[in-house]
Amino acid sequence: MRHWLKLGVAAMTALALLAACGDGKGSETLPDATIAFFSDRDSSVATYFAVYLMKGDGSEQTRLTDGQARDYWPVWSPDGSKIAFTSERDGYRAVYVMNADGSEQTALTSGPAWDYWSSWSPDGSKIAFVSGAGDAAEVLVMNADGSNPINLTNNAGTDLSPVWSPDGSKIAFTSERDGNSEIYVMNADGSGQTNLTNDPAEEYWSTWSPDGSKIAFVRRLGANGEANDEVFVMDADGSDPIKLTNNAALDYSPIWSPDGSKIAFTSERDGNAEVYLMNADGSAPTNISKNPATDMAQSWLPRPASAATPGADGS
Repeated sequence: MRHWLKLGVAAMTALALLAACGDGKGSETLPDATIAFFSDRDSSVATYFAVYLMKGDGSEQTRLTDGQARDYWPVWSPDGSKIAFTSERDGYRAVYVMNADGSEQTALTSGPAWDYWSSWSPDGSKIAFVSGAGDAAEVLVMNADGSNPINLTNNAGTDLSPVWSPDGSKIAFTSERDGNSEIYVMNADGSGQTNLTNDPAEEYWSTWSPDGSKIAFVRRLGANGEANDEVFVMDADGSDPIKLTNNAALDYSPIWSPDGSKIAFTSERDGNAEVYLMNADGSAPTNISKNPATDMAQSWLPRPASAATPGADGS
């Protein structure tokens, strides 16, 4: 498998930044969208990360955690009041939650199992997450206060990276149960687990469009042992996959903008991992992080319902 696990799990040597900007030639600026990201830029140890906030134009960068441990994978709650994230500050991976200003950092799970990669339900009442390592990794769901964890996948293969659909009815996730990494979807109660990609190539890191009609994901291409991860988009039923990026370097970790018009993603085309922004059709990719640290796209503040475009639910 798993370059993406080496990027997102085993090689947590520096991951960070999701922004939105433009130079007049590339993707347009989304200045009011607040982004949670994580970075090693201020950490005393190279493999430590802190969680930050910034505006969509790159301004007002604020550190929320102290960077003295591995704090990463921040995810906004639907109402924007809280951020869930993964932390190894206690010697194991646990799901934490904090207020949007960084206060009241509280563990929702506790060891010895690895608990990580959280996703809020659209109503904010539940959090899906991964528990376990290697082949023991499963997708669970718990109440937003950490109570009543329930195993949804119950499968011998590795199941990872859950993400809730905007209407709350489904959860997309990555599974290796078929011998390679594929994008699956299931009902929110764990029933109806279905392979959407069903392709000999490896796929991972799925994310729903705000209106729930599309899923962006990463497909590993390349030959002769040379990995070439590219961002794709497909209909929510798995049909009509379309490649959005086309570069010899690795492109991964796509994240939709709240209005669905843009996709942020991580690219290594400049020699290090940088965050890029492109239009939702793949046009006008623009480097927006431009930082010597390793930067990775992560989580956009949900769009308020009052500002949602017709047909979108604002998640």
